[in-house]
Amino acid sequence: MTHLTEQQEAAMATFKGNLHLPNGGFHKLIIELSKEYQLPFQKVRAVLKKAQKDVERQIREDFTSVDDTVLSQANWVNIIKSKLVELAEENQTVMDKLQQNLKYQKVLSATEGSIASEDERDELIEELIQAYEKEVFKPLLAMLHTTKLYWKLMLVDETCKMNEENREKFSDYPQHMQAAEHLYTLDQKLRSMPLTD
Repeated sequence: MTHLTEQQEAAMATFKGNLHLPNGGFHKLIIELSKEYQLPFQKVRAVLKKAQKDVERQIREDFTSVDDTVLSQANWVNIIKSKLVELAEENQTVMDKLQQNLKYQKVLSATEGSIASEDERDELIEELIQAYEKEVFKPLLAMLHTTKLYWKLMLVDETCKMNEENREKFSDYPQHMQAAEHLYTLDQKLRSMPLTD
């Protein structure tokens, strides 16, 4: 561990004091940034931690370039946001990912044709649920990470449960709810299609 001068220790204390977010603010910040950049909680959390370590490293190794701006919460948030912008550039929309999902494509094709048996219907419903789980449910869970909404989402783990009332609970996540609504409609269509023996 590098020995810090009194000025470096004071700068470190100021920086850590500036990062203090009362009443679970750190967790709330991660949730808000996850929502804003459509990235998983853990990925955003890692960026926050790295930004903090980068400033601390600057205090230890390049103290002559450290001033009040470097130590500010605003600077820390700017570092975080610039990295999140880079990460978010790789994002695809939820609907784009869904349309590339082979299970979804199979179900969509079947709903445009016919279903011969209840077994086939059950198999297609299961494929639809798996597409929902992979493209909507799990990515949204990863963003919500232990919030109250996380636990509400755990109750709607199948497409048939993602009705309008449940979708409204997650209205802050419009991409996910657009896909959920589409899958819910497909689910209802699939369940009501007559069999063609």
